[in-house]
Amino acid sequence: MTRILYILILLVPCACFSQKYDAKVAFAIETYAFIKGQNAALQKVAQQFPHLKPKVFETEKALKNVFGRTEKNLNQFLKEELSRQQIDSLHKYIDSLLNQQLSNPIEKEQHAHDFLLKVKDRSTYSDGLLPKGILSFKYHDAPHQEITNGHVDVFSSENHPKAENIAIKIPVPKSWLAQEADMPQTIQQFTSCYGNGSEKILIVVYDLPEELNGITLNEKSVLSFLSPQTKLIRTESVIIDDTPGLMVEVEESIHYQNENMNVRMLQFMFLDKQKLYCLQGSIGPANKNEDLGIQIKKYEPLFRLIASKTELDN
Repeated sequence: MTRILYILILLVPCACFSQKYDAKVAFAIETYAFIKGQNAALQKVAQQFPHLKPKVFETEKALKNVFGRTEKNLNQFLKEELSRQQIDSLHKYIDSLLNQQLSNPIEKEQHAHDFLLKVKDRSTYSDGLLPKGILSFKYHDAPHQEITNGHVDVFSSENHPKAENIAIKIPVPKSWLAQEADMPQTIQQFTSCYGNGSEKILIVVYDLPEELNGITLNEKSVLSFLSPQTKLIRTESVIIDDTPGLMVEVEESIHYQNENMNVRMLQFMFLDKQKLYCLQGSIGPANKNEDLGIQIKKYEPLFRLIASKTELDN
């Protein structure tokens, strides 16, 4: 076994197993396989070099804060998404791969020391090879905590090609992928699980026509904006960077991939200089029979936190 011991337990072997699932489930399987592989490799070190057991134990203890919650959330997520038979097949597949990868002895003790140092670095998030899924699923049960725990990027519209005369900054969880959006009014889109999730954050800015100059944001005016396919669920007055605004929860019926599906959204709107700003957090598309109210409640603290920390440069 070489100096790159940890690479032998990574995600690539599980790619063929996860290809038959949707993107988020496949992403979860790869992350789960990584954690299982890392645990097995640590046990391999302890087994071959018994005098290193205290260091293995110390490393496992340091990793618990990073990987313990992730593994718990992954187990719960996979139980919800996969059948018992699928989970059993996954475990057998991972065990088979690990038996193959870890069947040969570690060539040098120094390789084991290097591996332990590399793995321990992951407990401080300093390792650039920390799998992207770790942050995604660590905070899967409480998405807003990714920001409150400091894993946050700040998006600025400065010099953005779609943001002329617009200056806005919003915090975004590190595990959400920035993507270009098709709509010309959408400055930027962010998708959960590094682009593999169905949760999105959009920054949308509309230039208001002269006839809407002086419009007040309230339930009545918002209803005039909505399409017939959109159901208004609730509204609430909010403040965004000292500017009065309105939070609107809606559910929209759409035709997606030849199916009728729903999207649930929380839209935080405010007016500035004849522009309508909308910070939109959404869940879906999802099957029309799925209750998106449960999911939106889970992500509402995150969407509210983002809106409360948004800054508009006047």
